[in-house]
Amino acid sequence: MKIETIQSYYQARGLQWPAAKDAFWFFLSEVGELAEAYLAHHQDDLTEEEIHMLEKFSEEGAHADEIVSRVDGWIRNNDRVRKENIAKEVADCEMMLAVFVYSLTGQSPDDALLDKMKEKLGERSHLLD
Repeated sequence: MKIETIQSYYQARGLQWPAAKDAFWFFLSEVGELAEAYLAHHQDDLTEEEIHMLEKFSEEGAHADEIVSRVDGWIRNNDRVRKENIAKEVADCEMMLAVFVYSLTGQSPDDALLDKMKEKLGERSHLLD
């Protein structure tokens, strides 16, 4: 997603653009919510080890949320009770990852990925243009 779209969303909602460190904690919080959602919908398909790992991710995501909630000026509006929509949790992860990378490097994840792919392809990088 274009970072300008995310910036417009933040502006429309009256949200403060986070510093890279805070965006990273937000991202980790969202990963925890995604783990929780996936576990809620797919526990029967998982091994005991996988369930345990997703439970740990969920707990660590809640811890990340606690950390970022202590930053002055941040209001968290998440609902860690309802986790019915995995796609929306993925979208939250994508948005916060984009905010983190842009705040840290000035580059979007899409641009960073394209650069990495071109680097790996070397002489064949023109195939991605």
